[in-house]
Amino acid sequence: MRTIPKWVNKIHEADKIEFSSVHTICFSPDGTQLIVGAGEKVMVYDPRDGALVQLLQAHKGAVHAVAYCNDGKKFASGSADKNVIIWTSKMEGVLKYSHNEAIQCLAYNPVTYHLASCALSDFAFWSADVKAVQKYRVNGRITSCAWSPTGQHLAIGLANGGVSLRNKLGEEIQKIIRDAAVWAVTFLKQTLLVTDWNDTLSFYDIQGQQVLKERNIELSALSITTLGALVLVGGIGGWSVLTSEGVLIVSTPVEWVWSVAPSNSQNSMAVACQDGTLWCYQVAYSTVHGLYRERYAYRENMTDIIIQHLTSGNKVRIKCHDRVQKIAIYKHRLAVQLPERVVVYEQGDLEGMLYRVKEKLIQRNECSLLVATSEALLICQDTKLSMIGSKLPKSWTVPAPIRYVKVTTLQLEEVLLLGLFNGQIWQVEPASGVAKVILQSPGNVRCLDVNASRSRLAVVDEASVCRVYSLTNGELLYTEENVTAVSWNSWCDELLCLSGGGLLSIKAAHFAAATQPLTGSVVGFQGGRVFCLQANSMQTVNVPLSHAVHQYIQQKLFNDAYAVACLGVTALDWERLGTAALEELSFEVARKAFQRSENITYLTLIDQLQERIENGEKHAVIAGEVVAHLGRYTEAARIFHSAARDDRALALYLDLRMFNKAQEYVSEGDGLTNLARQRAEWARRVNEPRAAAEMYLAAGDVQKAAKLLAESGRRDMLIELARKMDKGSSESLRHIAEALVAVGEYGTAGDVYQRLGDFKKVAQLAVIAGEWSRAFNLAREHVDCKQDVYLPYAHRMAQEKKFVEAQKAYHMAGETATAMRVFNVLVGNAVTEERYSDAGYLHHLLASQCLDSAATAEGDRDELLHQYKQYDRLARIYHAYDAVHRCVHEPFSLSQPETLLNAARYVLALLDGDPPSGVSMFCLYLCLAKQAKVLNANTLARQMLDKILGLQVPPKFQEGVELLMLKSGGVTDTSGEEDVVPLCWRCRRHVPPLANQCPRCRHNLAYSLATHEVLPLVQFEPTEGITEVEAMDLIERMPIPEVEKNQTEGADILRINHDIDYSDPFLDKVEEEDEGIVECSRLALLQLNPACTVVVRRAPLPPLYYRNMLPELPVTTCPSCHNLFYMEDYEIQVVTKGHCPFCRQPSQEIRDFEDSREGSLTNDIESPTPRSPSNGDVTWQ
Repeated sequence: MRTIPKWVNKIHEADKIEFSSVHTICFSPDGTQLIVGAGEKVMVYDPRDGALVQLLQAHKGAVHAVAYCNDGKKFASGSADKNVIIWTSKMEGVLKYSHNEAIQCLAYNPVTYHLASCALSDFAFWSADVKAVQKYRVNGRITSCAWSPTGQHLAIGLANGGVSLRNKLGEEIQKIIRDAAVWAVTFLKQTLLVTDWNDTLSFYDIQGQQVLKERNIELSALSITTLGALVLVGGIGGWSVLTSEGVLIVSTPVEWVWSVAPSNSQNSMAVACQDGTLWCYQVAYSTVHGLYRERYAYRENMTDIIIQHLTSGNKVRIKCHDRVQKIAIYKHRLAVQLPERVVVYEQGDLEGMLYRVKEKLIQRNECSLLVATSEALLICQDTKLSMIGSKLPKSWTVPAPIRYVKVTTLQLEEVLLLGLFNGQIWQVEPASGVAKVILQSPGNVRCLDVNASRSRLAVVDEASVCRVYSLTNGELLYTEENVTAVSWNSWCDELLCLSGGGLLSIKAAHFAAATQPLTGSVVGFQGGRVFCLQANSMQTVNVPLSHAVHQYIQQKLFNDAYAVACLGVTALDWERLGTAALEELSFEVARKAFQRSENITYLTLIDQLQERIENGEKHAVIAGEVVAHLGRYTEAARIFHSAARDDRALALYLDLRMFNKAQEYVSEGDGLTNLARQRAEWARRVNEPRAAAEMYLAAGDVQKAAKLLAESGRRDMLIELARKMDKGSSESLRHIAEALVAVGEYGTAGDVYQRLGDFKKVAQLAVIAGEWSRAFNLAREHVDCKQDVYLPYAHRMAQEKKFVEAQKAYHMAGETATAMRVFNVLVGNAVTEERYSDAGYLHHLLASQCLDSAATAEGDRDELLHQYKQYDRLARIYHAYDAVHRCVHEPFSLSQPETLLNAARYVLALLDGDPPSGVSMFCLYLCLAKQAKVLNANTLARQMLDKILGLQVPPKFQEGVELLMLKSGGVTDTSGEEDVVPLCWRCRRHVPPLANQCPRCRHNLAYSLATHEVLPLVQFEPTEGITEVEAMDLIERMPIPEVEKNQTEGADILRINHDIDYSDPFLDKVEEEDEGIVECSRLALLQLNPACTVVVRRAPLPPLYYRNMLPELPVTTCPSCHNLFYMEDYEIQVVTKGHCPFCRQPSQEIRDFEDSREGSLTNDIESPTPRSPSNGDVTWQ
């Protein structure tokens, strides 16, 4: 580091010969203005040439202090006239305020831009946003002040040897005491620098603790400031430049220096003297550095060594605590020359960045070059090269000054290559002491370098000419002009990097160099990175090596090109290298190149081609394959043809869809047909389905044509093709039908399948299209279609939660197991959810299905009829139990007591053994007891209560049962007993309350399924020998009315069979041998009134005949389930509910109306039917 004077001025008083003492100076932040306080004047200079820009005369006393704000918009001046004036950067005064004493120093806060102004015994803070200036007293005379970089602390120097540390509110937080007057303080980062008149520089932290040892600076400081990491001090005796630790760098003796000011932006400084002299210096830094491969060592802050790994960017700092003069680095050794000694460091680990001190050598004379080898340390002084620190010192003297030293190895020996001022190149072997001239260059040597294999030497002279020599024979290989620095690539022998004239050149072997703009000098070249020294910093520049690769490729030097490419090129360069090598059938280089670019396609191709060569394939054919893959198809076809492989040329053009050229290599017959198919396939791929289909049809491939038309949605062409196709072409028609199905033309596809006689397919398409009416008709007409129709319908109903319809459909589809599983789930859910009416309805459906199956079955008919009876009994039990359960568990019931009593009695009469799931004997007995109590049938009530005592009573019914027992215990009224006891209409006697058959005449009681009361019906059967048809004919025939003898009115009457007994068999006395069923002869049948006769028909069961003994109460049957009802009750149920109370089938009138709206299994159902057992909340688990 050195200072170079830029200009000097001598400041005089106006119109006087006497000089004007310059007390204070400062630079603007951008370095464009130099503010000078001389005498009573404030002067503004241009730092570039020392020209006076403006003279400001506003003070009436000597100007003691000036300070520029960091925002660059204003500066301040303070004078002995006790005033502080604020000036703008345009040199206009904008504000003035005063103290009670002369102003001593000024300082702007670097963060808040507040101004601290100090008088002799007080100081104040001023800012533009605060009008009042608050002042603070200080014990002692103020001499100087300085803000910390954070703007949080203000240091004030005192003449009594103290330094007061204040916060930004003016409060004192620390105080430092020195032995002599303190006239200058400043901050370097967070360290406070204090100078006193004992010529001492001391260092403190914010807490007032000393952090570094004191330094004697050999002058009484009046001013101290910082320039980057340097410390500038001026005072009595001159001015000096110190390091951040106080080490002297430059010292200039002057009698009296009042102020020293730096300009960080312009890298310059100014010095103000007592004699009126104003100096301005340019600060110049010399680069002290060393480089070995990717390790770069350089000086920082004059006393520190930074070792930087140029590849990884890692850095390590070595503090020398003294001025660093020279640096040398080689392998694991680092040598540093200080003013009094040379320190040698060694690397702690080969891969790390840790260096330890190995030895210290006394060396007071500064040398021109410091050289380190793996074992020795050498210094150059003009023409002498000396080895220091060794037990046997050696030295060499050469005929001219040494300009450059390169440490390298030749023939496994470590040598020094010296470049001399006279152009000679010397080789020195430190180990043996041998020195000799190996080359003579025309000009004095500036720098030199050897390549990695030590076969070539590049020398640059002062004429900026680079000459490359062969080290083996000294032959000049080639030269390059306009070169100032040179470096060989440490990883590749043939690559040379040249710099000069603002350009960076990369030269490969004897090829032309590639250049790019670059300022600086190249000092190292490793792989694809160039280490370039720019100004005072080392930069790593990534350089492209593509041009060198291409130059080798042009000469078909693929191995050399690959070696250069490995240093770092783009993926495109690897592709070009691989392609060029592949074209020349250099498979190994091509494989490596494509592996770098990760081109799987070409790697696979290389493997295939190598395998074919190993199998005996001709090289010409392989070359044609390569050319074809590179896109030169005509050339590839020509190569194939010359190699007698027309089949490869044909395959090539077919793959390219170049059918016209393919015809040149195709034979007649099958070859043309295959070509036509290929053209059709190509038309399909280019989205020309119509043309492709026509080509397929022309080739006779109907299947592909139909499939293509379906994929492209050409319905019109498919329909037209289906109409034109002959019925005899069944296979083609089937392909067309499949294509029609694919495009959704189910109707047309169905017609095609119908032409083929495939009704199962027709049914399946009807199901897919949702045409259920057509599907059901097909199922009825063709038995083999049933499963294809009813099974999908069952799935659909199940998905729509219409489980009853689904169960029916499963049954009709023949899926008996599935139907039964659905039924069991539905019944289980109904019973669990206490929907006993639904459970009864479901059992009725299953019973009906068993009866229908029995009508068509042969082998297992008896079993089906037995199942029918079981399910029918359960249906009746659950149907009646629903009212009983609601009566017991619900607070209110709309049913009459007689109805509830009849329902409970009916269930008990039907029970055979254990009750079915969900049926509670307690509920039955309790309902019967409660309703008997209401109807004054107390005996029956007590009987039921006695039965309840044998059961476990639920807790919630306990109190009610006990109360009912208390009410029934002492009651003797039995007036209602006969009203609740059922009557047998066969023998006209009462039967037990819970009997289902008359114990005397064994007549089965007939019940109404609306009110569950005993109907006035007596079952009869025609006498043996009378058929059903004859019996119905006799019943429906009107009998001849009886005429009394005395009522003949004179008419002659012929009587035939007048002795025949006309006694009514229904009124005959019941004998013990009677079976309970009345047998009617023809005459008895003839005497029956058709209006009083009820016939129940359930195929395949035989009909049941009943006579109504109370004709005034007509009885009817449900047309669907054929159960018995009072006509009035049935009509009321149909009107209120819209259907039969048991089977839930509507009457014929309602059914006809609903069929027109909803339909059933024989038409398209889209909405739920009212005959479902419950709403959509039914779960199918």
